[in-house]
Amino acid sequence: MATLKCGSTTLPEPTELSTSDEIIWSANTERSSSGSMVGEAIAEKKTLDIKWGVLTEAEVKKIKDNLVKGFFPITFRDMGTTYTITVYRGTLTKEHLGYIGDGTYYYKSASVQIVQK
Repeated sequence: MATLKCGSTTLPEPTELSTSDEIIWSANTERSSSGSMVGEAIAEKKTLDIKWGVLTEAEVKKIKDNLVKGFFPITFRDMGTTYTITVYRGTLTKEHLGYIGDGTYYYKSASVQIVQK
């Protein structure tokens, strides 16, 4: 699927990775009295929606330890290009599965949204 790195650490392989190219508009952007858009596109930023399938507790810890609070670098591939951008994360959501007989604690899934600074 997709290789994700935070700094030099490779994260567990996601089951889904969606990338969005978002346009950032100037603060004075609005609709005119005729309904036309008035303003200026000032930047394009990336947002990543990442989903993982079944993970061990150690794998979830690796994700949480590297998707730190504040800003951090992440590397990923999109449209034939490898990007390394500075980002921050949204809420890391984890769905617990529990112990399933082998002595290891599992999570059914984990997901997070990553937003370019």
